[in-house]
Order: sequence, then C-alpha cells, then structure tokens
Amino acid sequence: MNRLEKTAIVSAIATAVIALIKFLAGTFFGSIALVADAIHSFTDIIGSIAVLFGVRFSDVKSKKFPYGLYKLENLVSLFLALLIFYTAFEILKTSIDAAMNSVLQEAGAITIIAALFSLLVSFLLAKYKFKVGREENSPSMLSEAKHTQLDAITTVGVLIGVIASFAGFPLFDPIMGILIALLIFKAGAEILFDSAKVLLDVSLDYKTMKKIEKIAAAEKAVKVKELTARNSGRYIFVDLKLETNIKDLKKVDQLKKQCEKKIRETVPRIDKIMLDIEYKKKDVLFYSVPLMQKNKNSKIALEFGTAPFFGLFKVINKAGKKKLLESKIIENPYAKKSRQKGILAAEMLAKNKIDVLFTSGEMHKGGGYYALQDYFIEIKKTNKKFFGELLEEFK
Repeated sequence: MNRLEKTAIVSAIATAVIALIKFLAGTFFGSIALVADAIHSFTDIIGSIAVLFGVRFSDVKSKKFPYGLYKLENLVSLFLALLIFYTAFEILKTSIDAAMNSVLQEAGAITIIAALFSLLVSFLLAKYKFKVGREENSPSMLSEAKHTQLDAITTVGVLIGVIASFAGFPLFDPIMGILIALLIFKAGAEILFDSAKVLLDVSLDYKTMKKIEKIAAAEKAVKVKELTARNSGRYIFVDLKLETNIKDLKKVDQLKKQCEKKIRETVPRIDKIMLDIEYKKKDVLFYSVPLMQKNKNSKIALEFGTAPFFGLFKVINKAGKKKLLESKIIENPYAKKSRQKGILAAEMLAKNKIDVLFTSGEMHKGGGYYALQDYFIEIKKTNKKFFGELLEEFK
C-alpha cells in the first residue's frame, strides 16, 4: 500500500467521524447549517474512496492501455466535482427552505463544540492531504484536499451561524448555509475545469513548458523546433523536436541522452520523453592532435592543454573508405596560461569545427576533458608517436 492509498484511508475514517458528529449535533440540537455541513462531509468519504480507487489502478499498464490508466485519477476528480455540485445544491435547497420557515429553532451550546471540533479536524486533514498531494503530484488527492479545505471553510461559516443562532438570531443559521453552498459551487467548478483540461489533453502549464524549452535550448549546437507536453494523472508526457548542426550520429545520440537526463532531473514526474533530433550524416570529419613542434615530424604531445601546437586535418569518408583531404598546424595560444588552459584549448578546437581529438594516452578528466564533452568533440587514443605517422594512416 503506497502513501496515497494510506492517506485516502485515513481521510475516509477521519471524515466519517466528523460527519457523524456534525449530523447528530445538528439534528438533536437544532442547526440546519451544521446538518448541511454534515452532508457535505459525507461526500468527502465517497471522495476519499474514489481517490483510493483511482490511485490504486492508475499505474496499471496492459496491451490495450500501454500508457497506463493515469487519467483515471483525473476522471475521479471529475466525479468529485459533480459530487460537490450535488452537495452545494442540497445545502442551498435546505438553507432556503429553512430561511423561509417562520419557525426557526435556536441552536444549542453542543452545536458550537461540534462545529469547533469539526473545524480543527478538517483544517489538519486538508493540510495533510495538500502536502501528500503535492509531494506525490496526484491531481485526485489535491482535489480531495480542496474538498476538505472547503469543509473547513464552510465549518467556519457554520460556526458563525451557530453562535448567532445560540445568541438569539436563528435566521443567521440558514443564511450561512446559503453562503456556504455558493462557495462550494465555485470550488466544484475549478476542480471540474482542471480535470476536463487534462482529459482533453490540454498543454502543460506555461511555466513548466518554458523550463523544459530552456533546458533543451541551453545545449550547445541545438535549436528547439517543436515542444508539446501534457499531463496524464500525476505524470507528464513530453514530445520534443530539436535541430542540430552536428552531423555525427554518435554525437547526436550523446546529445539526446544528455538533454533527456537534464530535463528529467529538473522536471519531476515525467513518464515519457519522445525526443527527436534532426541532423544530417557527416561525410567530412575534422580531426586534431596535440603536438610538440610546428611540423609534420613532430612528436604527439602527452598533455592536451599545455601542448604548444595542434595538428588539424580533414578526412572524407566515402563508401566506407577514409581519405585525407588537407592538413595544417596551428599554435595553441593558451599553452602557458596559468588557469583554464584545457578549457580554452577545447573552445579553440570547437571554433575550428573539430569532430575528433587524438591523444597518445588516457586524458585526465579535468576541465579540458569536460569542455571537449560539452562541445561534442570525441576523444580517441592513438598508438602513433608522430603526427606524420597519424596522417599516413588516412592516406
């Protein structure tokens, strides 16, 4: 039994107790508003059972329902909204009938105690359900929390009416019942519209959509082409299309995984992310290697950031065969920098559109290494000792 199910059961038991107390006190000690409020509380019991049912079966997946029954919770919330409407109508009807009755009974002192007890329990219960509903991102539990919160608010009105009736103004009791009914109608409408929007696959809220878009757009060499997202019960489904100038399939796949990971870490309760990246297969690749000297006979440098020079060469891949097109050597102006030399060198290689960096040994996982990863520059180890030997491999 999960947390939501336990909360629904606790809610049903607590609500049953306060509903019974209000009903008995209102019936035997003369408060129409308290009896009406008791009827309202009884609907909370049905609501808690409905939430328990929705939470219990919403995660079930099958061949017919491969995406699960997440929307079952929203369907339950819709049912709760209709239940609230019915409750409001009954309270309104009872209160109007009482107000029009020329013989009104003054409430007894016990009704004040019953209303105070009900108010305290309803307030604590609503606070508890809001906490669980937000932490578990459950729409049906949040709807139930609103319903219970309404119970607490209406009990405040009932308490005022009961005190006024006890003081010799019995007309205040049904008047308060009418005001309570109008508040309940308003809350029911909010729950109804929220549930209907999810069932009709309305877009995710603007704030969350912008958050997802910002995460995706922050990736280097990427442009957000299309973003759609929707709620389904407690969960979120995201469809994201990106464009990139990266033309290497391996890099695109790396970018895809990296982007999805960041979105999931930032936005909770995502069930599925359909992430598509448009790219073109790259036939020409640009390579680089750190060098000790500015000539083709230079030895390959052991360190990346401190290398005085970099050898750059372009290779075309046709029909599975690689061919060297051109090569050159450039100076590394950051080799003698006291700080961030690896990061600056990686940035320089990125500006030269380098796809692959060859190293003679294992590269230290420092700033330079992670900068190369950010620019999607692949790191490959070579057993060649000299730049010329490496070029010969592609001739």
